[in-house]
Amino acid sequence: MSRRDKLVMTTTHEYRGYVFTVMYEAKDPAYVVDFSDIPDIITSGQTLGEAFNNACEALDLHLESLQKLGKRLPKPKHRLVVETVE
Repeated sequence: MSRRDKLVMTTTHEYRGYVFTVMYEAKDPAYVVDFSDIPDIITSGQTLGEAFNNACEALDLHLESLQKLGKRLPKPKHRLVVETVE
């Protein structure tokens, strides 16, 4: 069974213009974060809130490191689109 077959829930978020997905699986760690535009960032959390906070912190640290190294910041390729359903 693949990782996708075990997936229970996903939520999509945006921070500093970068979109990331938090995936929930009934195993440890329960919430795993995926930045589609920055695959170098790896983080997780025991709760959705912890995973979200860890994702924001990981992104901040990654972008800060790139700036200190004089490297270009990656341009976001994905956008979070919110639609109103009536």
